[in-house]
Amino acid sequence: MIEILAAGAIFLIASLFVMLGLGGGLVFVPLLHWLGFDLKTAAIPLGLLLNGLNTFMALFPYGRSGLVEWRRGWTMGLAAAASAPFGVWVQGHTPSDGLLAAFACMVLIAAARASWVARPDKGPAAGDRGAASNPSMRTALELAVGMMVGFVGGLLGIGAGFLVAPVFIGLGLPPKRAAATTALIVTLCSFAGFAGYAARAQLPMMMTLSGAVAVLLASLVGPRLMIRKVKSRWIRQGYAAILILVATILIWEAFGGSFSI
Repeated sequence: MIEILAAGAIFLIASLFVMLGLGGGLVFVPLLHWLGFDLKTAAIPLGLLLNGLNTFMALFPYGRSGLVEWRRGWTMGLAAAASAPFGVWVQGHTPSDGLLAAFACMVLIAAARASWVARPDKGPAAGDRGAASNPSMRTALELAVGMMVGFVGGLLGIGAGFLVAPVFIGLGLPPKRAAATTALIVTLCSFAGFAGYAARAQLPMMMTLSGAVAVLLASLVGPRLMIRKVKSRWIRQGYAAILILVATILIWEAFGGSFSI
């Protein structure tokens, strides 16, 4: 029964997050942790798997709609995939309490970013125009961001797409194209990170199957809503509200509190 309820929550979260090109790992991992699954051997690896499935399936409608910048996406995505195993290695040497604290920081950053850009984006900021117009600088920045995103993703079980999309927007991509291209980076980062955990992961079978079905369904619903109907401002407001709630609970845990579902 708990797996069915969790799958319902995962479906709603994944549907919302995929509209921003994100997989949902920022919420999947804490949710699985609160359900009692071990953080290192179950919650983080399963979070990465669900993250990658969600954005991978979303790439099909995004690609058919011509929203994905494939060349730029592969540049950053391959850099992320290369660095993700290093994040996995560091995770193995980091206490669970430290991982929860780092996760809370990432969620807060993502929530702050979402709140800050709740208004429509107006293109690259003045300081970013040089990189946007210089191909060499742009590629170097995309590689650097990809390496950072891959490390964070492997360490914490997230795709870190909330770090990617602002870079693409700053480099001149419209928000919808930035979100669709971010889905490619998140997919590569998530699957590379999951591969690094494969040898020591202990995935709960029923939760894995029900969660996978939930994100696959969400990956069919979310992109179509983003492409056709839902306003970007509404998506970001819901995304920010969920992240603020998750961050509040994680901080409570970091200061000695306890929470479970």
